[in-house]
Amino acid sequence: MGREIVVLRSSQKDVLIEEINQKLDSSTKKVHLSIRPTINILASILTAAPNIEAITCPPSLYERTPKKIRTALEKIGIKFEPLLLTPGRPRSHPNWKIQKVYELERQGYSAKEISDKLGIPLTTVYYYLKKEGR
Repeated sequence: MGREIVVLRSSQKDVLIEEINQKLDSSTKKVHLSIRPTINILASILTAAPNIEAITCPPSLYERTPKKIRTALEKIGIKFEPLLLTPGRPRSHPNWKIQKVYELERQGYSAKEISDKLGIPLTTVYYYLKKEGR
């Protein structure tokens, strides 16, 4: 029985084609792409995984995929949908430090003082304070 979803991580077309040939087979039902699908990429997927049922990609790429490609997939019975697997870049500051920004601000410290005290860039302190509506 095929895996639930095969994630193709390559963002370069040549490397992606190689990855398709290595990871996909006739048991593959779902594929997630990290790059906007082109006709060549789709042809490679369909050749390697003839029983494919669904192809997903991040919402930002889905929106930029030409209607022509979406329609072609629909016509041959393959679902093409947006799917967010990884929600953006991870935070570079731990939660306790971010909470400390709010605590120090409540205690009357200026953004500059908070930045110096916690070793966080001043623009980042402003970002967190603005995000909290302060």
